[in-house]
This record gives sequence, structure tokens and C-alpha cells, in this order.
Amino acid sequence: MKINRLPSEIFNRIAAGEVVESPSSIVKELTENAIDAGATEISVSVKGGGIDFIRITDNGCGIDFDDMPTAFMPHATSKIKKLDDLDTIGTLGFRGEALPSIASVADVTMITRTADSEFGGRIVYKDGKLIEHEECGASHGTSVTVENLFKNIPARKKFLNKPSREETKILTLIEHLVLANPDITFKFDSESKRFSSSGEGLESAVFAVYGDGVLKNTAKVKLEEPPMTVEGFTCLPTFTKPSKNYQNIIINGRYVESADIQYAVYSVYAPYLMKRQYPLFVLHITMPFDMVDVNVHPSKLQVKFADTLKVKSLVARAVKNAVQPKLTDVKQLCDDDFGIEPPPMYYGKAHTLRSFFDVAPPQYSGVKTDIAEPQFDGVKQSDVSDNLSATENAEQIYPPQTSETPVYSDVYQSVADFTETEVFAPIECKYVGKLFNTYLVLERGEQCYFIDQHAAHEKLLYDRLLRDYESKRMQTQPLMIPFVFDVSAADAELIMENLDLFEDCGFGIAPFGEYTFTLSYLPYECVGIDLQSFAADLLLLINSREKSPMTLKERLMQAACKAAVKGEIDDLSQSEIDALLAEMTARNITLFCPHGRPIAVGFSKKEIEKWFKRIV
Repeated sequence: MKINRLPSEIFNRIAAGEVVESPSSIVKELTENAIDAGATEISVSVKGGGIDFIRITDNGCGIDFDDMPTAFMPHATSKIKKLDDLDTIGTLGFRGEALPSIASVADVTMITRTADSEFGGRIVYKDGKLIEHEECGASHGTSVTVENLFKNIPARKKFLNKPSREETKILTLIEHLVLANPDITFKFDSESKRFSSSGEGLESAVFAVYGDGVLKNTAKVKLEEPPMTVEGFTCLPTFTKPSKNYQNIIINGRYVESADIQYAVYSVYAPYLMKRQYPLFVLHITMPFDMVDVNVHPSKLQVKFADTLKVKSLVARAVKNAVQPKLTDVKQLCDDDFGIEPPPMYYGKAHTLRSFFDVAPPQYSGVKTDIAEPQFDGVKQSDVSDNLSATENAEQIYPPQTSETPVYSDVYQSVADFTETEVFAPIECKYVGKLFNTYLVLERGEQCYFIDQHAAHEKLLYDRLLRDYESKRMQTQPLMIPFVFDVSAADAELIMENLDLFEDCGFGIAPFGEYTFTLSYLPYECVGIDLQSFAADLLLLINSREKSPMTLKERLMQAACKAAVKGEIDDLSQSEIDALLAEMTARNITLFCPHGRPIAVGFSKKEIEKWFKRIV
């Protein structure tokens, strides 16, 4: 076997596969170089989502004219000189892979000048080959222009997202850099977006990225235990987010990802968090360089700690010290074990059931569908219209479905012991009472049924919204005072892309500033929804839509179903319970809520008697 030594154009392109994944990778490498060069002002300009054009300009120390070609050689760096330097890395870049990797997959032009030089230098690379290197007039600092990314590598280019999505990734990266380097002024511009930070400290950086609404709902974190320090901002327990995208960890000025630190913070908030909610935080952790290894992956996002337990403990105590004093000023949704009352926003919302009485759902005509008659505990669907003893006036309030009513096929997860064709049909049922203020108990003959009031109401709301959407007869309710919410720059771009869909689904969302939006109306069925929670869910939906088999429309409908009555919280009156059961019967709803959980569970008298050993 003959061993070949790869030429530079090949191994540079191989290295580029790890270093240059997308335009945002290029922006990351070049801005980190600028930070290492001592820049206090960094400007980022892109076109075509960075695929066509990227320019990074800084006021750092610059590069000597004679060293410019060396900077584009593999593993050429000013950051480390000897092996021991790897144990105490204090710069963001150190591998010497960025410039040669970028030059191998794009056209690169660099203009730079040091403070003590009369003239600057200009160098041009195309396809990894040096084309020009000459003196020129230049401002103090460095400007790198990258054009035509992957122009000669179509296999790589086809895996890029559309320009607007690539631009959003760059914007998210800039936000991370702003939070990690709050004393540096950043400017970003593209054909459609501009963003800037003042470089006046961490508080101003948080304001620039998240807005005043978030800043007002945070507490300052600061704890020093030599040789480590933790400082930054963390959210109040009343202001959590539906994803971990708002968790920012900075180690010695480097933005990183760490499940250990995320868990340490989460452990503080866990007693106060609702399901699928996570704290927002920006934490700067400073420690000796030999206590953390950043040389784990070319992306330099992953780190390893010499003493993970010590770091986690310090972070948890720092966050706890910041949050605990605030708990006396806010009302958390917690049980009595924590001595804190629920906030008003989570008290009963029975008023959202007013649509049961005010407006009868419109009837829809459609093509007759021939399907097998579903059964539930021996009850046929066709029997429902003949006997609705669950509520005397059920037929007048909600006329039953007929053979001319189309069957709507929703997206549900499978649940053991149920099928999608099973329906709720409590023929001649007797309402017995409520259990744990959550489950409605019904009796029919020798059968007993438990109905989850929240899941049932969610399903009814979801079906109504979907019917209105598909028939283009969405009923909306204006808000007396529009709800205003702030988002990050990246999320603002995603919301703008989906404004038409939100309108079609009955949500009047409109821009109200660069990163601020208003919600001026919403579907009639959603009156009473917690708008703050819905706005948070909205961001989660648009960020996770590519990972879900559901369409954004379906997931939006699911989020809207949070207007449903709540288990353990909403104490429904008898008339409201009757109306709920009546519509369940009249609509023949399938036995799954929009999230795939069962709505009803039945037990026979024989099964119950076995529990008590009356029979064997």
C-alpha cells in the first residue's frame, strides 16, 4: 500500500468540511478572529443569506503585510506557540484552520493594516490559490470579504438552507456574540435586516438581544468564590420559556453549550416550573484556563471541566441566591409545599366556556363519506342522535352530526387500548360527580366512565378551530387592548415569514417595531387564553416546525387549545358540565385530545368488584 501526501487544496477542503458548514460558520470564525485581535467595534454585512457575500470589518490590531500569506496557511496561528499553551487557551481561535478552510471553498479578499504601518495590505484567494498580494490604503484593523460560497462544490451548496434561513442563523450567532462580548459594539446589516448593540455592558447587551420586556423580568446574578465567578441575569420564575433556546452560557468569554450547567440552573427552578417550561438566563462564568478544556471539537462549542461538580454547585448557588429574594415579590404556580400562592393568571377560566351558550357551532355540509361505523363499549355512532339523555336540550344546543357531515381526519398519536375511530357516546349516562376537580364521573348501566375535562374541552376547541379554518369561516374576537410582545431578532424573522398563516388561523399578529409585535385579535374560541403563555408557545412552534410531522397550522391550533378549562383549577358549574358533555355527545369526538392523550376511560362494574374481591 502506497501512502500519499495530500496536497494543500485537498486537505484544506477536508478541514473546511468541519470548520465551514454554512455561512454562519464563516461569520463565527472571522468575528472570533476580530475579537482575539482586540477589536472594540465589529461590523457584519451579508447578502443572499451570506451565500453570496459576507464582509467582517473590525478595528483590531491588524496583520503585518509580510504575514498575510502565512495567515492563510494550514495551522498557522498567533494564538499558541508550544504544546503547553493548549492547557491554558485564553483566545477564541487557536487551531489555525479558519482562513485556509474558508479560502478553499469561497473567494476571499482581506484588507488589513496595523497601527504602526503607513500602508495596509490587500490579499486575494480564489479556489484556495493566491491571486493577489499588494500594498494599499486601508483603515486601522482588518476587513475580510467572502463571496460565492461553495460555488465549485455543488454537492455542499445544495445542503444549504434558503437565504432567509441562513441569514437567521447568522443573526442568532450575532446575538450570542453580543451576549458573550457585551463591551464590544456589534453592527449587522443585510438586504432586509439591521441590528446593533452599544457595547456598554451586559445589561445593554441583554436589552439589545431580548428587549426591555425580558430585562424587566430578570434578576442579577453575581457570586464569587475564588478562583471562579458567576455573574449575569436569570429570569423570574414567572417568566420562563417553552424551550432551552434562551439559555446562554459563556465560559471565559466563549459562548458554549453545557448540559451540566443547564441542569444546574434547571434544578433551582424545577419546583416552580410548569411542564415544558425552562428558565431564561445569560451567565458569564470565569475560571482559570486550566480548569476548562475548550479543545474538544473544531466548533469549540463543547467544553470539559476539570471539576464538573464544583462548577455545577457554584452555578446553582449563584442562581438560587438571585431568584429566592424575588419569590416574595411574585406569585408562583406551586403547591403548598413551597408556601407560594398561584398567580392570578392561572385561576379558573370557566368564562371561556361562554361560547357553549352564546353561539351554536355552524353546520357544515360536505361530501358523504362511507366509513365503518365506530363503536365504543358496544355503542354505535348512529345511536347517538336517538338518545341524548346526558343533557335534556343537547339537540337544541348542538345538533348531532348526520351522514352529510364530513368526517375530519386529525393528527393524533396512538394511545394503547383506543383507536382513532372510537367516539364518546355516553348514552343514558348519569353524571355522578367530579374527582380531584379534574375528572368527570359518569355511570351507565354497569359501566363507569372518567372524563378528563381539560382534554375533552381541548379536543372540542381544536375541532371547532379546524372546522372554521377549513371552511374559511374563522370567527375572530378583537382585543380591547392589543397584546404587545418582544422577540429576538432571529424569531422576528421567522414570525414575519408566517404572518399570512397566522391571519388565516384567526390570529392578528403585526410588527410593532423592529423586534416587537402586537396581537390585536384572535379566534373567538380562544377568548380567555393566557396571552403571555401563547406568545411563548408561538416562538416554540415556529422554531421546531421542521422537527414535527405536523404542519405549523396544526401545531398553532394545538397551542390555541390552551384556552380550554384546566384540571384541578377550573371548578365548573353543573350547567357548564352539562354543556361540555352535550357537545361531546353531539360532535361524537374521537377519544384523543390534540396532543394524543385519552379523553375518557371506562371501567365495568365487574372490574371494580374484582378490585374489592367481591368476585374472583
